[in-house]
Amino acid sequence: MAIKRDIAEKLMCGKGNLIGSSFSVIPDGYLGLVENSSGRHLAVVCGEKSEWNKAWKGAEFETADEHKKIKIGMFPLNPNNAALVRRLIGWAAPSSCGVNGISVAFSDWLGVVNSQQPNLFVHKQIKPVLVDYTPEYSNLLQRNFLEAMDTATWSVLSSGYKGGWAANAAGLKTEEEIVKALLYGYSGIGVDCSDKIDCAVEELSVEESEKRFGELDKDFKEAIDKSYLDAEFQVGDVKIKFEEKALHRMVLEFGQAIMFLQNMYKDYLDDTPWDLDFEVDLSRCDKALTPQEHYFLANELKRAAVKFDTLCVNANTFKKEMEENLAYHAGIAKAFDYRMSFEDTALAFDDLAAVAKSFHQRVNFKLTHVLWLAALQTIAKTDGTLLKQIAEKAGLQVPEAEELTFEKEAGRAFAAAYDKILGCEEGKEKLPVREAVEKEIGLYEANLATLVNGFIRKL
Repeated sequence: MAIKRDIAEKLMCGKGNLIGSSFSVIPDGYLGLVENSSGRHLAVVCGEKSEWNKAWKGAEFETADEHKKIKIGMFPLNPNNAALVRRLIGWAAPSSCGVNGISVAFSDWLGVVNSQQPNLFVHKQIKPVLVDYTPEYSNLLQRNFLEAMDTATWSVLSSGYKGGWAANAAGLKTEEEIVKALLYGYSGIGVDCSDKIDCAVEELSVEESEKRFGELDKDFKEAIDKSYLDAEFQVGDVKIKFEEKALHRMVLEFGQAIMFLQNMYKDYLDDTPWDLDFEVDLSRCDKALTPQEHYFLANELKRAAVKFDTLCVNANTFKKEMEENLAYHAGIAKAFDYRMSFEDTALAFDDLAAVAKSFHQRVNFKLTHVLWLAALQTIAKTDGTLLKQIAEKAGLQVPEAEELTFEKEAGRAFAAAYDKILGCEEGKEKLPVREAVEKEIGLYEANLATLVNGFIRKL
């Protein structure tokens, strides 16, 4: 039996305040978010014989008084129901970004559901990555990857945003972490190979590095030399040449990382049944890639049939190298058909438009601390006592609200101190940061909009 829309809306409104933007069609019925005195719930209206009736968890359906063949249920916003929302409503699930266009990524450390953030990207040629979450954040905050995904799901549903969004599980180092992220439906997988790069090779003398290289397989050594020496590689408007001794160091330094990435890709990412972004993550590496190292890494991964979509580096670490050799790095990314992704964008770059233009409008900017600063601004304007406790825990002076921006020293300091503030210390209670922000959700959304729009305007 087809249920009329107006009937479903009336039934939901009878349970509380229906958030109209969340009202959606699902097989055999409708769903929407409803707020009442007991909080926010997921309202589901469907036919009595719907195959999905038993899938929703946490409550029971009841028969509508005036419509005996229609059922309505008020369900909690739990992981099971979030997963069902993603399954039944296409725009409520994350999707891959691919290798073209601009995207901006956010790290949500508090888990505050808000309807403002997704809608900031309506009619923008920018894709939001609403989840950019790492094992480091998960361990520190005691919030798992599924919780981060669910927060974004409820935010998107409440906003009604249909423009597409992504969710990236970043900084993954183990097979277990990759498998969990895939099971949770993440649209992007970032494999961190930073600690597989043997930076100690750079401290070896020429004789020592050549000795180590000489111990490698003879055919492999000959193939490397033949592939890179006595040749020029055109990337964009510039050419790259390799020197023998430097090339041999690269083999020693990056060999383990390349093998690790190849194994992870072949075992878990090569043949997924849905589109997936694969991010090679070097953002925790203390060194910036030279043009030769960048080309060598990309070329060896290509030779190993590893298809990756983004190469992630730390913007602060990479900034000087990029300024000196921008044409090389932009040319390499274009030649091998992937996007550059920059961690800590807001702390390093002033002119995002210039960076995007340099990389042919194919770039991902990670606005890692934006949601956190919006939360701190909210607390600074509404709860002086909590702000003082936050400052004490961070070991910083109590700031004014207007100081909590990326342009101010205090803002950058509080952005970097999130781990001290949000971390769980044994024997001490966590500061009620999330609760304070949720209490002032309207102000939080306004602060967030100001910060995010500031970056969007730069693009």
